[in-house]
Amino acid sequence: MMSILSTRSLDKTQMSMLKNAGISIETYDAISITHLNTEIPTAFSHYIFTSKNGVRAYLKNRKEYLPHPDELLCYCVGEKTKSLLEEKGLKVVKMTNNASELAHFIVNESEKGPFLVFTGNRNRPDLGNILRQNGISFREIKGYETHLNPHSFECEFSCILFYSPSGINSFLTANKPGNSMAICIGETTAKEARKHFIKVKIADKATTDAVLDKLIEIYPTLAIT
Repeated sequence: MMSILSTRSLDKTQMSMLKNAGISIETYDAISITHLNTEIPTAFSHYIFTSKNGVRAYLKNRKEYLPHPDELLCYCVGEKTKSLLEEKGLKVVKMTNNASELAHFIVNESEKGPFLVFTGNRNRPDLGNILRQNGISFREIKGYETHLNPHSFECEFSCILFYSPSGINSFLTANKPGNSMAICIGETTAKEARKHFIKVKIADKATTDAVLDKLIEIYPTLAIT
């Protein structure tokens, strides 16, 4: 029997979707997030969010004297991040599937900021490096911290679902990749996965549901890969 692991907890609807597809899965949270108290500078009206956690950090720390949401122009990574921003009444100028793609979009646009980038303690440097190399003015503000939650598993999984590079790092702290296939939420996560896993697949969209869709799609072939 094939064993599948999700490095993020799934809700009842998602678990039901997999059950209906005949897939049994084990889940755990490979990482945890702490949102920080931080002072948001007032001189920016162009915000960059690379995850929902950055949005939540902004919402936790925004003050009345900050620019009104109507005055903010937001750039973000991922559909879920975009949905959360719009749900909170913020205007999204551009959404991309990864940070590098977003950075290149900004470089090629006439609007040059300056930008305020909401980051965590383990953010990858891709976006900042590209903006810096192209003379784009920005400032980073750390709004949250990612903590690894390593857990050792006795079995080798046929397939492991990953949602961030940090999740991969957490899993590998206590386990070996073996011959497992990694299904990743996006290219940034896949880039990290390829350093350790021989077989790597990427979801068609950067959402948890899309990761599960990819699992369901390839599940019949897992036994022979």
